[in-house]
Amino acid sequence: MNQLSFQEKSLWVCLIAEITIYSLYYLNVLPPVNGNMESPHIIQYFKYMGLLVTFIVIGQVAIAIKYKEDTVDERQRLIEMKADRISSYILHIGIFAAIVVAMTVPGNFWFIHTINGVAIFAEVLNQIQQLRAFRRGF
Repeated sequence: MNQLSFQEKSLWVCLIAEITIYSLYYLNVLPPVNGNMESPHIIQYFKYMGLLVTFIVIGQVAIAIKYKEDTVDERQRLIEMKADRISSYILHIGIFAAIVVAMTVPGNFWFIHTINGVAIFAEVLNQIQQLRAFRRGF
């Protein structure tokens, strides 16, 4: 892992945190009891988001302390822009799917979790694309 750039290490921390925390969240809230987000779901969501932020901040600080931060070069910016472009298509399709869910499924539980799930999927896909580009040497 020493041969990875600061940006790659940062991507790995975020990717592992997001997959782990969101998996735990969804395992605990699915299946819903009724069609709406209840107070316990909302509280649980914010607890997991706090855990996610804490995990990412601790990981980023540990990387910054242990490894001196690299400067971001043009190649890294281009990798990020290309990954953003592709994942934005996924996000747009997912928003359309969430609108369809909102119009067809009663309550707000599935609508909220469709939007959230698509946003998570787009971000994870973005990070995976960036990591693949770094490994290929772009």
